[in-house]
Amino acid sequence: MNLLEQIKSDFSNYAAQAEPGVFFDKRLEAFAELEKFGLPTLKNEEWKYTNLRKIAEGNFTNTCNSNLDAKTLIEAGILNRIECNKLVFVNGCLFPELSDFLDEEPGVILSNIAQARKNHTSIFDAHFGKYIKLEGEGLNAMNTAMMSDGAFVFIPKGKKLRYPLMITNIVDANSHPVLQQPRNLIIIEASASATIIENYIAVGSNSSFTNVVNEIFVDENASLEHYKVQRAKGETYHNNYTQIFQNGNTNINQVTLTLDGQWVRNNLHFYMNGQNCNSLLYGLYITDGNQFVDNHSRVDHAKPNGFSDEKYKGILKDQSTAVFNGKIMVHLDAQKTNAYQRNMNIILSNDATVNTKPQLEIFADDVKCTHGATIGQLDEEPMFYLRSRGISENEARKMLLNAYADDIAEKIKIPELVQILEEEIERKL
Repeated sequence: MNLLEQIKSDFSNYAAQAEPGVFFDKRLEAFAELEKFGLPTLKNEEWKYTNLRKIAEGNFTNTCNSNLDAKTLIEAGILNRIECNKLVFVNGCLFPELSDFLDEEPGVILSNIAQARKNHTSIFDAHFGKYIKLEGEGLNAMNTAMMSDGAFVFIPKGKKLRYPLMITNIVDANSHPVLQQPRNLIIIEASASATIIENYIAVGSNSSFTNVVNEIFVDENASLEHYKVQRAKGETYHNNYTQIFQNGNTNINQVTLTLDGQWVRNNLHFYMNGQNCNSLLYGLYITDGNQFVDNHSRVDHAKPNGFSDEKYKGILKDQSTAVFNGKIMVHLDAQKTNAYQRNMNIILSNDATVNTKPQLEIFADDVKCTHGATIGQLDEEPMFYLRSRGISENEARKMLLNAYADDIAEKIKIPELVQILEEEIERKL
């Protein structure tokens, strides 16, 4: 049974016992879109470099079953040294033994989706499925139709999440190939603020496919620090679609770190729906072996006086492949927009490949927008300088690559996470 056949069978079973309501109606709509459009193929312009064939033909199992104990799961993580709120999911389902909450601010809700639907129905129904695109987006539709579980975050007006929230998704593929479809709904009300870390890891020798969707709403004068750390080793396939909808005078800093994974696709969409929005998008990907990483981003400047700054950097080794496709869309009313976009890549092997495509579409006439891309090797002059002072070739290379990645690390405001990133760079290089 291939992936689509499995989803159709699972949805049929779900629909037979589902309770009518807003949640079921949205899933029914998503399933209809999935049947209509199917999964994207290479004929789709946005997927021309990204082949889903192995995923589409995969025989994954959608189950919460895991034989790992809490200690093993804790040891599998690298971010446990950070003092934070924790929501931990294993194969898509909440793992209460490892979840922990430090914040006790009145009105703040840190929960899983399953509980939020029951306990906070009005808030959930007002936001779920409102921001994500389904038409022509087969993987979004598949997640909406047959999502597993995920995080529900609600920060009420004027409140601040004192400690970061870490949302950890663990794949346990020890006994069978795993399909998990996490869904995270994050709502930051006016003048509120939060820091959220997405953490993805995997254990086991079987393959897995993680298809995650994030819907994030940031209301006026609010701020969000959002970090994604992807380091699921082995035969792991990972698709992440993050839609951020922000109103006026908001500040968002988003950093994506892709360090492991056989096949990774990061889709990041910002919709700036108010004046004086400030959106920062930074990313670092380090690939080796036959690893494939695709970063797709879109920033919609819909209102005047918006600012966005995007910088993605890659380091490629062996026979790995990377794709970058970034689009800045400046709408007709978005005068006084400042938007910047850069993609830079260092290739350490003759067999590594990069496909990069920065794009601008501008419909306003009073804007300042730039974009660009570079692909190259390490500069020989600083290498020679370091070698002439007794530094080995390997150490000189690591020093230069660490310096190259440093301006992305500077965008991370959690010192422990910066330290972990430096350790991961050392491991990969």
